Amino acid sequence: MINNPPKAGFTKMIKHFTEVSWKNFPIYFAFVILINALAGFSTAAIALFKQLFFDSVNQATTSTGSINSPLFYGVLMSIVMVVVLFLMGMSDIMKNNLMLRLQGALGMNLNEKASKVEPICFENKAILDKINKANKGIKSAGLMYSAFLNIVVYSVPYFIFMAIYLYYVKPILILCILFAFVPSFIGQIIRFKAYANLENEVAPLRRKYEYYEQCINDREYSKETRLIGGFWFFRTLYTTALELTCKTTWNTNRRLELMELKIRFFLLIGYLGTIYLTYIYLIRGEISIGMFAAVFSTVDQLFDFMEYAVSRRVMNITEGMGLVQNYMFFLELPERTGKEQDLKLKEIALKNVSFSYPNTNKLSLNNINLDIKDGETLAIVGVNGSGKSTLVKLITGLYLPDEGSIFIDGIDTKTIAPASIYKHISGVFQRFQKYKMPLKDNLIISQSNRDNHEEHLNSAIKKSEIDLSDRSYTEGLNTMLSREFGGIDISGGQWQKIAIGRGFYRTHNLLVLDEPTAAIDPIEETRIYTQFAEMSKGKTSIIVTHRLGSAKIADRIIVMSHGNIIDIGTHDELIDKEGLYKTMYEFQAKWYA
Repeated sequence: MINNPPKAGFTKMIKHFTEVSWKNFPIYFAFVILINALAGFSTAAIALFKQLFFDSVNQATTSTGSINSPLFYGVLMSIVMVVVLFLMGMSDIMKNNLMLRLQGALGMNLNEKASKVEPICFENKAILDKINKANKGIKSAGLMYSAFLNIVVYSVPYFIFMAIYLYYVKPILILCILFAFVPSFIGQIIRFKAYANLENEVAPLRRKYEYYEQCINDREYSKETRLIGGFWFFRTLYTTALELTCKTTWNTNRRLELMELKIRFFLLIGYLGTIYLTYIYLIRGEISIGMFAAVFSTVDQLFDFMEYAVSRRVMNITEGMGLVQNYMFFLELPERTGKEQDLKLKEIALKNVSFSYPNTNKLSLNNINLDIKDGETLAIVGVNGSGKSTLVKLITGLYLPDEGSIFIDGIDTKTIAPASIYKHISGVFQRFQKYKMPLKDNLIISQSNRDNHEEHLNSAIKKSEIDLSDRSYTEGLNTMLSREFGGIDISGGQWQKIAIGRGFYRTHNLLVLDEPTAAIDPIEETRIYTQFAEMSKGKTSIIVTHRLGSAKIADRIIVMSHGNIIDIGTHDELIDKEGLYKTMYEFQAKWYA
């Protein structure tokens, strides 16, 4: 049973992004931190240079100072402003680049994790929903971390310098920072909770309208949708889901905008109060003209800075938290562990094996006992839902049994590293993938680093009977199999032969064919299976098929029903019995008589 990992907190997310950044690009990451910190300090330092400049101007106009002082401080202030502009520009460019680098690194982590996660996780609908959203979380993670760096590395030095400067002018002026910070901070906490709740509400609706949109527009669905007249049906569903999403989002945004107005009111009071205090201190002679001018311009900048540089950044963080949690959730999913073993797959034994899928109490396999002999061809047959494909997934180590054990070469699969099991297994499945790549890549993808691959490639092409002279393959092995990328479309039968060729190309001691010929006519299927049996001599093979005529080539046939093995034997032995196999065989024979 796979339990949902706890939601990742903000601190854990930031820690993870920092570790990923430091691991993948430490020097660049450190330079980004340095540039942002310098930009924050130098932006705040302008206030001090403004004070010096205005004080020197005041002294020069009252004949108490040198006429050169305003010029000196004016040039100095201008240099600082140019430096600030340069640092700000560098900061923005480098943060955007850092965001892209981080997204790339997180994407690599996501792909690496996907290769290690328990395959059974993909059978849990609740977990699958979050896995599907993990990729969206990567983009939000980049934006979120960029916003975080802006606040911590840029804004914190800015506020520290401003707090010291305002305290130097008049200690009570530090209150203006509190007036700028506290209302906005409280507002962002409320905003974070509101967007978290909004994400929970709209996520199911978004998945719906995205799926309905796919049914309307995607190439995979377009023909059937139009031919059966389903366009308006899906359009209605899409519109309903989209309108409900928009309504829910609008209600949340309306509440937040009203809250924003209240926050702006408190900010205005703080701003006016600060200006009033500095004016009073100037009239009393407690601060200089330069201090007043610097504080006047700085406070205005401070409140704007709080509103746009901090509050908006915090909003970016809060809005992306929900999606980022999906990415963090994916990383917390359990991984298969085990010891590396040098397996030959000579012996496979199932002892009292039972298995059920997540969120169901129904057993898909019930107390299965089976020994698979080295080099034999085994056929698994039965009606839909009898457990054929599930049995194959357990034999090949994709899933682990809930009860009982599966032994490969005498070792329990629960203790074996998955890669050790998969290393010598190849397979062709009914729902094989049609990769939008050249024909050659479609074939060698199963073992692209294989030695003497040209020899093995030609062998796989021959075994699967791919006809390179067919006019469809205009560029031979380099023919792009996708119109989207300037290539061609091929038939289902041609794709099926490519999938079979892919299975043959991979080095294997065990070959699994899980209804790989469903798109091929029965005569062609029988011929391919006969050829397959001849080529598989000396290697263990498992065939899952609905067409019982093809099962004749097997050394043994396993008959399944409702998750149980109800019969085992050769074709002739099973035909001589009054059982399910004979009934199914005779029923199918009528269709081909």
